[in-house]
Amino acid sequence: MNHMWIDLLILLAAGIVGGFVGGLVGVGGGLIFAPVLFFYFDGAGIPVELLTPLTIGTSLLCTLIVALFSAHKQHQNHAVETLTALYVGTASALTVVLVTTFVTTQPLYNAAVFQVVFSLLLVAVAMHMSLQKQSEAGDDSDTNLNLGSGEDVDDVSDEAEAKGPVLTPGRKKPLTLILTGLGAGAIASAAGVGGGIVLVPVYRKLMRMPIHLAVGTSSATIILVSLAGVLAYVFSGAGYHVSTFSLGYVDFGRALILSVPAAFMARIGVKTAHLLDQSKLRRSFAFVAVIVALRMSLRVLGV
Repeated sequence: MNHMWIDLLILLAAGIVGGFVGGLVGVGGGLIFAPVLFFYFDGAGIPVELLTPLTIGTSLLCTLIVALFSAHKQHQNHAVETLTALYVGTASALTVVLVTTFVTTQPLYNAAVFQVVFSLLLVAVAMHMSLQKQSEAGDDSDTNLNLGSGEDVDDVSDEAEAKGPVLTPGRKKPLTLILTGLGAGAIASAAGVGGGIVLVPVYRKLMRMPIHLAVGTSSATIILVSLAGVLAYVFSGAGYHVSTFSLGYVDFGRALILSVPAAFMARIGVKTAHLLDQSKLRRSFAFVAVIVALRMSLRVLGV
């Protein structure tokens, strides 16, 4: 079997497993895509100066593809607050472009820095999962945060979600929308994720959206965030040609191979999650996330 077919099988397997696991425990696609792509590109011998931006740019394309699947389904279920997604997504997009141009594509943001940043993000997610109350964990499992189709979110009870009326876009404070966009954009451009780790909690807690609306609006927002990131990494890497299907710092061929099966398998993961103990699943994922973070940290130290 030649090298091309081995690469294809590795990425397909990673997409299938990653999509299913993401749907099972309700985590964002970037948390799966970014480490897979980082270790894959590193093993493929990508030059060290291209490793970090290529990982982030390609991961954001994977996130964009999956967000399109998710947001389309959420929109059909009337679970997207379009104006909020546009406001926050615009602020995020501007942040992504600025951070990409002046930080993450510069020599100072090398593979070591990326691994430290992503490790901290993984630890934060692991702590959140480990400490999350059972009721909240159950809700999040139904929503499949930004990785799956979200087709089961209408079954989630919203009684405990809103402690007051849902804020319409016109009643939301502009500063809250801008700060939410800034936070999501910074995380997206620095770690190659969609920013759902910021968007969903803010939409739920600060903007008092029901869970299905928070997740649907987050998916729509992530389209703008990740699209801005993809374009920024394409233009920032103009002149580089890593593979046959790459443009700048974005490998379109490998992104499709990884993300398309992930998007479909996430739906199966969401359905399977209803049959299993979410508390144990999320703690297990948290343990794996810490192991991956430890692996990245030790790699930075040369161990």
